[in-house]
Amino acid sequence: MKLLYTIIVLGLSSAMIIGAVSLTMWTAQTTALVPEDDYSGHDRTPVTTPNEVTEIVLSWAAAKNIGIDDDSAIITVEVSNYYKSFSFPAVVVERPGFSMMTVPSPVSGIVTKIHHETGVAVEPDEPLFDILLNQQELVKTQSEFLTLLRKREINIAEIDRLSGLDPQIVPRQRRELEYEKIQIDSEIEIQKNILLLQGLNESDIIDSLEKNSTIIRNMTVYAPPFENEESIASTAHADDEAHIFTVDELFVSVGKNVAIGDSLCQLTDYCKLAVKGKVFTANEKELVQALTSKSRVDAAFEGNGFREIVSGLVLRSIDNKIDMSSGTLFCYVDLKNRFTDYEIEGESNPRRYIQWHFKPGQRCELNIEVEPLPNCIVLPVDAVAKNLREMCVFEWVGSEDGKKIWRKKPVRVLYQTKDVVVIAQDESVRPGAKIAKRGAGFILSALEAVTQKTAGSGGVQHGDHVH
Repeated sequence: MKLLYTIIVLGLSSAMIIGAVSLTMWTAQTTALVPEDDYSGHDRTPVTTPNEVTEIVLSWAAAKNIGIDDDSAIITVEVSNYYKSFSFPAVVVERPGFSMMTVPSPVSGIVTKIHHETGVAVEPDEPLFDILLNQQELVKTQSEFLTLLRKREINIAEIDRLSGLDPQIVPRQRRELEYEKIQIDSEIEIQKNILLLQGLNESDIIDSLEKNSTIIRNMTVYAPPFENEESIASTAHADDEAHIFTVDELFVSVGKNVAIGDSLCQLTDYCKLAVKGKVFTANEKELVQALTSKSRVDAAFEGNGFREIVSGLVLRSIDNKIDMSSGTLFCYVDLKNRFTDYEIEGESNPRRYIQWHFKPGQRCELNIEVEPLPNCIVLPVDAVAKNLREMCVFEWVGSEDGKKIWRKKPVRVLYQTKDVVVIAQDESVRPGAKIAKRGAGFILSALEAVTQKTAGSGGVQHGDHVH
Protein backbone atom coordinates (compact mmCIF):
# COMPACT_ATOMS: atom_id res chain seq x y z
CA MET A 1 0.00 0.00 0.00
CA LYS A 2 2.83 2.41 0.84
CA LEU A 3 4.44 1.71 -2.56
CA LEU A 4 1.16 2.34 -4.37
CA TYR A 5 0.61 5.54 -2.40
CA THR A 6 4.13 6.74 -3.28
CA ILE A 7 3.58 6.08 -7.01
CA ILE A 8 0.30 8.02 -6.99
CA VAL A 9 1.88 11.02 -5.22
CA LEU A 10 4.83 11.09 -7.64
CA GLY A 11 2.47 10.92 -10.63
CA LEU A 12 0.38 13.84 -9.39
CA SER A 13 3.51 15.90 -8.67
CA SER A 14 4.90 15.23 -12.15
CA ALA A 15 1.64 16.29 -13.75
CA MET A 16 1.62 19.52 -11.76
CA ILE A 17 5.25 20.31 -12.73
CA ILE A 18 4.62 19.61 -16.44
CA GLY A 19 1.54 21.80 -16.33
CA ALA A 20 3.50 24.63 -14.69
CA VAL A 21 6.32 24.39 -17.28
CA SER A 22 3.78 24.38 -20.11
CA LEU A 23 2.05 27.42 -18.64
CA THR A 24 5.39 29.23 -18.29
CA MET A 25 6.39 28.46 -21.89
CA TRP A 26 3.02 29.62 -23.18
CA THR A 27 3.29 32.83 -21.19
CA ALA A 28 6.77 33.52 -22.62
CA GLN A 29 5.49 32.95 -26.15
CA THR A 30 2.41 35.12 -25.84
CA THR A 31 4.27 38.08 -24.32
CA ALA A 32 6.53 38.19 -27.40
CA LEU A 33 3.62 38.72 -29.75
CA VAL A 34 3.13 42.21 -31.22
CA PRO A 35 -0.37 43.17 -32.39
CA GLU A 36 -0.74 44.20 -36.01
CA ASP A 37 -2.99 47.23 -35.30
CA ASP A 38 -2.44 50.50 -37.12
CA TYR A 39 -0.32 52.79 -34.96
CA SER A 40 -0.25 55.73 -37.41
CA GLY A 41 0.10 58.98 -35.51
CA HIS A 42 0.80 57.27 -32.18
CA ASP A 43 3.87 56.07 -30.39
CA ARG A 44 4.24 52.37 -30.94
CA THR A 45 4.65 50.86 -27.51
CA PRO A 46 6.21 47.40 -27.41
CA VAL A 47 4.27 44.60 -25.82
CA THR A 48 6.01 43.85 -22.55
CA THR A 49 5.62 41.67 -19.53
CA PRO A 50 4.05 43.34 -16.49
CA ASN A 51 7.41 43.84 -14.78
CA GLU A 52 9.56 44.55 -17.87
CA VAL A 53 11.73 47.68 -17.74
CA THR A 54 11.83 49.63 -21.03
CA GLU A 55 13.95 52.64 -20.01
CA ILE A 56 17.29 52.85 -18.27
CA VAL A 57 19.80 55.44 -17.10
CA LEU A 58 23.38 54.25 -17.05
CA SER A 59 26.01 55.47 -14.61
CA TRP A 60 28.86 57.54 -15.96
CA ALA A 61 31.31 54.64 -15.62
CA ALA A 62 28.95 52.17 -17.33
CA ALA A 63 28.28 54.56 -20.21
CA LYS A 64 32.00 55.14 -20.69
CA ASN A 65 32.78 51.42 -20.64
CA ILE A 66 30.12 50.79 -23.26
CA GLY A 67 31.30 53.77 -25.33
CA ILE A 68 28.12 55.84 -25.25
CA ASP A 69 29.25 58.57 -22.86
CA ASP A 70 29.37 61.36 -25.48
CA ASP A 71 27.39 62.62 -28.47
CA SER A 72 29.61 60.80 -30.96
CA ALA A 73 27.86 57.58 -29.90
CA ILE A 74 24.47 58.90 -31.05
CA ILE A 75 23.23 58.70 -34.63
CA THR A 76 20.15 60.25 -36.19
CA VAL A 77 17.83 57.83 -37.96
CA GLU A 78 17.55 58.51 -41.68
CA VAL A 79 15.63 56.78 -44.47
CA SER A 80 17.69 55.70 -47.47
CA ASN A 81 17.98 53.06 -50.16
CA TYR A 82 20.13 50.01 -49.59
CA TYR A 83 21.28 47.15 -51.80
CA LYS A 84 21.56 43.53 -50.86
CA SER A 85 24.92 42.12 -51.80
CA PHE A 86 26.78 38.87 -52.15
CA SER A 87 30.24 38.45 -50.68
CA PHE A 88 33.31 36.46 -51.62
CA PRO A 89 36.97 36.31 -50.50
CA ALA A 90 39.66 38.37 -52.18
CA VAL A 91 43.32 39.33 -51.86
CA VAL A 92 45.28 42.49 -52.69
CA VAL A 93 47.67 41.98 -55.61
CA GLU A 94 50.12 44.06 -57.60
CA ARG A 95 49.14 45.52 -60.95
CA PRO A 96 51.52 44.11 -63.58
CA GLY A 97 53.19 46.86 -65.56
CA PHE A 98 52.31 49.58 -63.03
CA SER A 99 53.27 48.47 -59.53
CA MET A 100 56.83 47.36 -60.35
CA MET A 101 59.49 48.92 -62.56
CA THR A 102 62.95 47.64 -63.44
CA VAL A 103 65.65 50.27 -63.95
CA PRO A 104 68.07 49.21 -66.74
CA SER A 105 71.58 50.45 -67.33
CA PRO A 106 71.54 52.97 -70.22
CA VAL A 107 75.30 52.59 -70.83
CA SER A 108 78.14 50.12 -70.49
CA GLY A 109 80.47 50.70 -67.58
CA ILE A 110 81.45 49.95 -64.01
CA VAL A 111 79.18 50.73 -61.07
CA THR A 112 81.07 53.13 -58.80
CA LYS A 113 78.35 54.19 -56.35
CA ILE A 114 74.92 53.04 -55.16
CA HIS A 115 73.00 55.98 -53.68
CA HIS A 116 70.18 54.07 -51.90
CA GLU A 117 69.80 50.72 -50.17
CA THR A 118 66.73 48.50 -50.40
CA GLY A 119 63.61 49.72 -48.66
CA VAL A 120 64.42 53.42 -49.06
CA ALA A 121 61.84 55.70 -50.66
CA VAL A 122 62.92 57.80 -53.64
CA GLU A 123 61.28 60.47 -55.76
CA PRO A 124 61.59 60.80 -59.55
CA ASP A 125 64.92 62.29 -60.73
CA GLU A 126 66.70 61.25 -57.53
CA PRO A 127 70.14 59.68 -58.22
CA LEU A 128 70.30 55.90 -58.00
CA PHE A 129 73.68 54.79 -59.41
CA ASP A 130 76.97 56.26 -60.66
CA ILE A 131 78.61 54.44 -63.58
CA LEU A 132 82.13 54.88 -64.98
CA LEU A 133 81.83 54.73 -68.77
CA ASN A 134 83.97 52.25 -70.70
CA GLN A 135 82.05 52.12 -73.97
CA GLN A 136 84.37 52.98 -76.86
CA GLU A 137 81.59 53.93 -79.23
CA LEU A 138 80.24 56.45 -76.75
CA VAL A 139 83.67 58.02 -76.30
CA LYS A 140 84.06 58.26 -80.08
CA THR A 141 80.64 59.86 -80.52
CA GLN A 142 81.46 62.46 -77.86
CA SER A 143 84.75 63.30 -79.63
CA GLU A 144 82.94 63.79 -82.93
CA PHE A 145 80.34 65.94 -81.19
CA LEU A 146 83.08 68.17 -79.70
CA THR A 147 84.73 68.45 -83.14
CA LEU A 148 81.48 69.67 -84.68
CA LEU A 149 81.00 72.20 -81.88
CA ARG A 150 84.52 73.57 -82.49
CA LYS A 151 83.87 73.70 -86.20
CA ARG A 152 80.70 75.71 -85.64
CA GLU A 153 82.57 78.18 -83.43
CA ILE A 154 85.13 78.80 -86.24
CA ASN A 155 82.33 79.20 -88.77
CA ILE A 156 80.48 81.73 -86.63
CA ALA A 157 83.69 83.70 -86.01
CA GLU A 158 84.39 83.90 -89.77
CA ILE A 159 80.83 85.06 -90.49
CA ASP A 160 81.22 87.75 -87.82
CA ARG A 161 84.53 88.90 -89.39
CA LEU A 162 83.00 89.18 -92.86
CA SER A 163 79.97 90.99 -91.54
CA GLY A 164 82.22 94.01 -90.79
CA LEU A 165 83.18 94.33 -94.46
CA ASP A 166 81.21 95.78 -97.33
CA PRO A 167 78.60 93.15 -98.36
CA GLN A 168 79.37 93.77 -102.05
CA ILE A 169 83.04 92.78 -101.66
CA VAL A 170 82.64 89.13 -100.53
CA PRO A 171 79.04 88.13 -101.24
CA ARG A 172 79.86 84.58 -102.35
CA GLN A 173 81.99 83.80 -99.28
CA ARG A 174 79.24 84.93 -96.94
CA ARG A 175 76.69 82.68 -98.68
CA GLU A 176 79.03 79.69 -98.51
CA LEU A 177 79.71 80.23 -94.79
CA GLU A 178 76.03 80.57 -93.98
CA TYR A 179 75.26 77.38 -95.92
CA GLU A 180 78.11 75.60 -94.10
CA LYS A 181 76.69 76.70 -90.73
CA ILE A 182 73.34 75.13 -91.63
CA GLN A 183 75.09 71.85 -92.41
CA ILE A 184 77.12 71.94 -89.17
CA ASP A 185 74.01 72.64 -87.07
CA SER A 186 72.24 69.68 -88.71
CA GLU A 187 75.19 67.36 -87.99
CA ILE A 188 75.38 68.55 -84.39
CA GLU A 189 71.69 67.79 -83.89
CA ILE A 190 72.18 64.30 -85.35
CA GLN A 191 75.17 63.59 -83.12
CA LYS A 192 73.28 64.83 -80.08
CA ASN A 193 70.41 62.41 -80.80
CA ILE A 194 72.96 59.59 -81.14
CA LEU A 195 74.39 60.46 -77.72
CA LEU A 196 70.89 60.39 -76.23
CA LEU A 197 70.26 57.00 -77.80
CA GLN A 198 73.55 55.74 -76.36
CA GLY A 199 72.30 56.56 -72.88
CA LEU A 200 73.57 60.04 -71.98
CA ASN A 201 71.27 62.56 -70.35
CA GLU A 202 70.48 65.78 -72.15
CA SER A 203 71.50 67.79 -69.09
CA ASP A 204 74.91 66.07 -69.05
CA ILE A 205 75.38 66.77 -72.77
CA ILE A 206 74.60 70.46 -72.29
CA ASP A 207 76.67 70.95 -69.12
CA SER A 208 79.74 68.89 -70.00
CA LEU A 209 80.01 68.84 -73.79
CA GLU A 210 78.37 72.07 -74.98
CA LYS A 211 79.33 74.41 -72.12
CA ASN A 212 82.67 73.02 -70.88
CA SER A 213 83.82 70.98 -73.93
CA THR A 214 84.62 68.08 -71.57
CA ILE A 215 84.11 64.41 -72.40
CA ILE A 216 81.71 62.68 -70.02
CA ARG A 217 83.49 59.93 -68.07
CA ASN A 218 80.94 59.26 -65.34
CA MET A 219 77.19 59.02 -65.61
CA THR A 220 74.45 59.12 -62.98
CA VAL A 221 71.32 57.00 -63.39
CA TYR A 222 68.21 58.70 -61.97
CA ALA A 223 64.83 57.41 -60.86
CA PRO A 224 62.35 57.53 -63.76
CA PRO A 225 59.17 59.66 -63.82
CA PHE A 226 55.88 58.21 -62.62
CA GLU A 227 53.53 56.52 -65.05
CA ASN A 228 50.66 58.80 -65.99
CA GLU A 229 47.51 56.68 -66.17
CA GLU A 230 44.69 59.02 -67.19
CA SER A 231 41.72 56.80 -66.35
CA ILE A 232 41.16 54.28 -63.61
CA ALA A 233 37.99 52.27 -63.07
CA SER A 234 37.48 53.08 -59.40
CA THR A 235 37.24 56.22 -57.34
CA ALA A 236 38.36 54.60 -54.14
CA HIS A 237 39.45 55.75 -50.71
CA ALA A 238 42.16 58.30 -51.55
CA ASP A 239 41.19 61.59 -53.16
CA ASP A 240 44.60 62.10 -54.81
CA GLU A 241 47.10 59.55 -55.97
CA ALA A 242 50.13 59.55 -53.70
CA HIS A 243 53.06 58.38 -55.85
CA ILE A 244 56.43 57.40 -54.49
CA PHE A 245 59.03 54.78 -55.39
CA THR A 246 60.62 52.27 -53.05
CA VAL A 247 63.88 50.51 -53.86
CA ASP A 248 62.58 46.96 -53.71
CA GLU A 249 65.66 45.00 -54.86
CA LEU A 250 69.23 45.71 -55.99
CA PHE A 251 70.73 43.61 -58.78
CA VAL A 252 74.28 45.07 -58.80
CA SER A 253 77.05 45.93 -56.37
CA VAL A 254 79.86 48.47 -56.46
CA GLY A 255 82.56 47.40 -58.92
CA LYS A 256 80.32 45.32 -61.15
CA ASN A 257 80.70 45.75 -64.90
CA VAL A 258 77.31 46.24 -66.55
CA ALA A 259 76.29 46.31 -70.20
CA ILE A 260 73.56 48.33 -71.87
CA GLY A 261 70.17 47.03 -70.76
CA ASP A 262 71.38 45.15 -67.67
CA SER A 263 68.97 45.46 -64.71
CA LEU A 264 70.28 47.70 -61.94
CA CYS A 265 67.37 47.61 -59.47
CA GLN A 266 63.63 47.14 -59.11
CA LEU A 267 61.39 49.98 -57.94
CA THR A 268 57.84 49.59 -56.62
CA ASP A 269 55.03 52.13 -56.63
CA TYR A 270 51.97 50.86 -54.77
CA CYS A 271 49.83 53.97 -55.26
CA LYS A 272 47.42 51.76 -57.22
CA LEU A 273 46.86 48.10 -56.47
CA ALA A 274 44.21 45.58 -57.44
CA VAL A 275 41.88 43.39 -55.40
CA LYS A 276 41.60 39.90 -56.86
CA GLY A 277 38.28 38.26 -55.97
CA LYS A 278 37.50 34.55 -56.08
CA VAL A 279 33.90 33.81 -57.09
CA PHE A 280 32.12 30.49 -57.58
CA THR A 281 30.68 29.92 -61.04
CA ALA A 282 27.18 29.80 -59.54
CA ASN A 283 27.48 33.58 -59.04
CA GLU A 284 28.82 34.29 -62.52
CA LYS A 285 25.53 35.81 -63.69
CA GLU A 286 25.42 38.32 -60.82
CA LEU A 287 29.11 39.09 -61.36
CA VAL A 288 28.68 39.85 -65.07
CA GLN A 289 25.60 41.96 -64.31
CA ALA A 290 27.59 43.94 -61.75
CA LEU A 291 30.36 44.52 -64.31
CA THR A 292 28.04 45.75 -67.07
CA SER A 293 25.93 47.93 -64.77
CA LYS A 294 28.96 49.25 -62.84
CA SER A 295 27.43 48.21 -59.54
CA ARG A 296 29.10 49.50 -56.40
CA VAL A 297 31.64 47.23 -54.75
CA ASP A 298 32.84 47.46 -51.15
CA ALA A 299 36.01 45.89 -49.78
CA ALA A 300 36.15 44.90 -46.10
CA PHE A 301 39.57 44.59 -44.42
CA GLU A 302 40.03 43.11 -40.95
CA GLY A 303 43.03 43.36 -38.69
CA ASN A 304 44.08 44.20 -35.13
CA GLY A 305 40.48 44.01 -33.99
CA PHE A 306 39.27 46.62 -36.50
CA ARG A 307 37.20 46.32 -39.63
CA GLU A 308 37.79 48.86 -42.40
CA ILE A 309 35.33 49.29 -45.27
CA VAL A 310 36.51 50.80 -48.57
CA SER A 311 33.43 51.90 -50.52
CA GLY A 312 32.82 53.17 -54.02
CA LEU A 313 34.84 50.56 -55.88
CA VAL A 314 33.92 49.23 -59.34
CA LEU A 315 34.70 45.93 -61.04
CA ARG A 316 37.42 46.32 -63.69
CA SER A 317 37.43 42.89 -65.33
CA ILE A 318 36.54 39.20 -65.04
CA ASP A 319 38.75 36.35 -66.17
CA ASN A 320 37.59 34.42 -69.22
CA LYS A 321 38.72 31.10 -67.80
CA ILE A 322 37.70 29.04 -64.79
CA ASP A 323 40.25 27.76 -62.33
CA MET A 324 40.08 23.98 -62.74
CA SER A 325 41.27 23.14 -59.22
CA SER A 326 38.62 25.20 -57.40
CA GLY A 327 35.96 25.79 -60.06
CA THR A 328 36.05 29.54 -59.46
CA LEU A 329 36.35 32.74 -61.48
CA PHE A 330 38.73 35.59 -60.70
CA CYS A 331 37.61 39.20 -60.91
CA TYR A 332 39.57 42.40 -60.36
CA VAL A 333 38.87 45.72 -58.68
CA ASP A 334 41.22 48.71 -58.74
CA LEU A 335 42.26 50.07 -55.35
CA LYS A 336 43.92 53.43 -54.66
CA ASN A 337 46.47 53.41 -51.87
CA ARG A 338 48.05 55.84 -49.43
CA PHE A 339 51.18 55.81 -47.29
CA THR A 340 52.84 57.24 -44.20
CA ASP A 341 56.52 58.14 -44.27
CA TYR A 342 59.25 58.60 -41.67
CA GLU A 343 62.98 59.26 -41.56
CA ILE A 344 65.78 57.68 -39.56
CA GLU A 345 67.12 60.48 -37.37
CA GLY A 346 70.57 60.86 -35.94
CA GLU A 347 72.41 59.90 -39.15
CA SER A 348 74.61 62.03 -41.36
CA ASN A 349 72.71 60.78 -44.40
CA PRO A 350 68.98 60.70 -43.46
CA ARG A 351 67.00 58.02 -45.21
CA ARG A 352 63.30 58.13 -45.92
CA TYR A 353 61.08 55.08 -45.46
CA ILE A 354 57.37 54.59 -46.10
CA GLN A 355 54.59 52.21 -45.11
CA TRP A 356 51.76 51.65 -47.58
CA HIS A 357 48.30 51.30 -46.06
CA PHE A 358 47.33 48.39 -48.33
CA LYS A 359 49.91 45.76 -49.21
CA PRO A 360 50.02 42.91 -51.74
CA GLY A 361 48.98 39.65 -50.10
CA GLN A 362 46.53 41.34 -47.71
CA ARG A 363 43.25 39.44 -47.53
CA CYS A 364 39.82 41.03 -47.59
CA GLU A 365 36.20 40.44 -48.57
CA LEU A 366 34.40 41.96 -51.57
CA ASN A 367 30.69 42.80 -51.43
CA ILE A 368 28.78 43.52 -54.66
CA GLU A 369 25.35 45.13 -54.69
CA VAL A 370 22.67 43.01 -56.39
CA GLU A 371 19.15 43.83 -55.10
CA PRO A 372 17.70 47.18 -53.94
CA LEU A 373 15.88 47.69 -50.63
CA PRO A 374 14.14 51.07 -50.95
CA ASN A 375 13.05 53.34 -48.10
CA CYS A 376 14.72 51.55 -45.23
CA ILE A 377 16.94 52.44 -42.28
CA VAL A 378 20.57 51.33 -42.26
CA LEU A 379 22.26 51.05 -38.87
CA PRO A 380 25.61 49.75 -37.59
CA VAL A 381 25.57 46.22 -36.24
CA ASP A 382 26.36 47.39 -32.70
CA ALA A 383 23.27 49.64 -32.73
CA VAL A 384 20.89 46.65 -32.79
CA ALA A 385 20.47 44.16 -29.95
CA LYS A 386 18.84 40.73 -30.02
CA ASN A 387 17.37 38.38 -27.49
CA LEU A 388 15.15 35.29 -27.78
CA ARG A 389 12.01 37.35 -28.40
CA GLU A 390 12.92 40.38 -30.49
CA MET A 391 15.48 42.72 -31.97
CA CYS A 392 15.61 46.29 -30.76
CA VAL A 393 17.46 49.60 -30.68
CA PHE A 394 17.75 52.18 -27.91
CA GLU A 395 16.44 55.70 -28.44
CA TRP A 396 17.69 58.69 -26.47
CA VAL A 397 14.53 60.24 -24.98
CA GLY A 398 16.01 62.72 -22.54
CA SER A 399 18.51 63.27 -19.76
CA GLU A 400 18.48 63.17 -15.98
CA ASP A 401 21.26 64.70 -13.88
CA GLY A 402 23.43 64.87 -16.96
CA LYS A 403 22.88 61.18 -17.77
CA LYS A 404 21.04 60.00 -20.87
CA ILE A 405 17.78 58.06 -20.67
CA TRP A 406 17.61 55.19 -23.17
CA ARG A 407 14.29 53.64 -24.24
CA LYS A 408 14.05 50.22 -25.87
CA LYS A 409 12.40 50.21 -29.32
CA PRO A 410 11.62 46.93 -31.14
CA VAL A 411 12.52 46.83 -34.82
CA ARG A 412 11.85 44.60 -37.81
CA VAL A 413 15.06 43.51 -39.53
CA LEU A 414 15.00 43.21 -43.33
CA TYR A 415 18.63 42.33 -44.00
CA GLN A 416 21.89 41.99 -42.10
CA THR A 417 25.59 41.78 -42.91
CA LYS A 418 28.71 41.74 -40.79
CA ASP A 419 28.75 45.53 -40.76
CA VAL A 420 25.17 46.85 -40.97
CA VAL A 421 21.61 45.95 -40.07
CA VAL A 422 18.79 47.10 -42.37
CA ILE A 423 15.49 47.66 -40.59
CA ALA A 424 12.05 48.53 -41.90
CA GLN A 425 10.70 52.07 -41.72
CA ASP A 426 7.70 51.85 -39.39
CA GLU A 427 6.25 53.62 -36.38
CA SER A 428 8.62 51.99 -33.92
CA VAL A 429 11.66 54.03 -34.95
CA ARG A 430 10.88 57.20 -36.86
CA PRO A 431 13.24 59.27 -39.04
CA GLY A 432 14.96 61.91 -36.96
CA ALA A 433 15.09 59.80 -33.81
CA LYS A 434 18.43 59.66 -32.02
CA ILE A 435 19.62 56.20 -31.10
CA ALA A 436 22.72 54.63 -29.59
CA LYS A 437 25.32 53.91 -32.24
CA ARG A 438 26.97 51.14 -30.25
CA GLY A 439 26.55 49.08 -27.09
CA ALA A 440 22.93 48.05 -27.72
CA GLY A 441 23.60 44.50 -26.57
CA PHE A 442 25.04 45.70 -23.25
CA ILE A 443 22.10 48.03 -22.63
CA LEU A 444 19.63 45.22 -23.36
CA SER A 445 21.44 42.90 -20.93
CA ALA A 446 21.22 45.58 -18.24
CA LEU A 447 17.48 46.02 -18.84
CA GLU A 448 16.84 42.27 -18.70
CA ALA A 449 18.83 41.98 -15.47
CA VAL A 450 16.78 44.76 -13.87
CA THR A 451 13.54 43.18 -15.14
CA GLN A 452 14.42 39.86 -13.50
CA LYS A 453 15.43 41.62 -10.28
CA THR A 454 12.16 43.55 -10.02
CA ALA A 455 9.93 40.66 -11.08
CA GLY A 456 9.46 39.47 -7.51
CA SER A 457 9.47 42.87 -5.80
CA GLY A 458 6.31 44.46 -7.11
CA GLY A 459 7.80 45.55 -10.46
CA VAL A 460 7.83 49.02 -12.02
CA GLN A 461 5.10 50.93 -13.75
CA HIS A 462 5.22 51.35 -17.52
CA GLY A 463 7.15 54.50 -18.46
CA ASP A 464 9.37 54.36 -15.38
CA HIS A 465 13.09 53.93 -15.80
CA VAL A 466 15.79 52.53 -13.63
CA HIS A 467 19.37 53.47 -12.80
